Amino acid sequence: MSFLNVTQSVINLTKAMQSKDKFSYINIPKSSIVGLSRNSDNAFPNFFAKNILASFKMNDKKVMKATSHTLMSDIEAGKHYKIGLNRNVEYYYSNVFEYYYLNNRDVYNTMLDFFVKNSKTVTISFHDKKLVQKHIGYNTHVINVPYGNQYDKLDSVYAQLSEFDGGIDMVIMDCGVMGLALMPKIWENMNMSILDLGKTINLFKTST
Repeated sequence: MSFLNVTQSVINLTKAMQSKDKFSYINIPKSSIVGLSRNSDNAFPNFFAKNILASFKMNDKKVMKATSHTLMSDIEAGKHYKIGLNRNVEYYYSNVFEYYYLNNRDVYNTMLDFFVKNSKTVTISFHDKKLVQKHIGYNTHVINVPYGNQYDKLDSVYAQLSEFDGGIDMVIMDCGVMGLALMPKIWENMNMSILDLGKTINLFKTST
């Protein structure tokens, strides 16, 4: 098992974006594991949990799983191997975009301008279209998801995204654990990369 630091993570991610080959960079927050427990106050519906589990179990080397130091300790101890998070996987630094947005804005802006704004994209977001396009660029298509409706909207969001298959380079996730739930089916059936921006648009919103 290896856990890449933020520098190595962004180097590998940059290489993936430069290559134009299909890839996925997705964040795995601790809340995505907590929600799998039926005893949780915020337990996921069964169909949603099934998709989350499928994303955990994906072993394609082009699927970059990003997680925190805290969660890595649990994975290393073997606490989550039954749900697909095992020690035989290379893990990436969680939320690299958030890190650089907060700590090195020049690096963040370079990645956003060169790799995101110059690509054909669809953004799935809890934020409104105007805010998303102000930050990512006006060329991105936006699929808006009301936060409280993310479970009910899973199939309809997938259907909307499928209309762009073959016409875009990348789908950008700005939708929390919903991105994890969507990822397996997108990866299996569509020809597009998957990029999770974490909470950077929310950070942008609070700073403007």
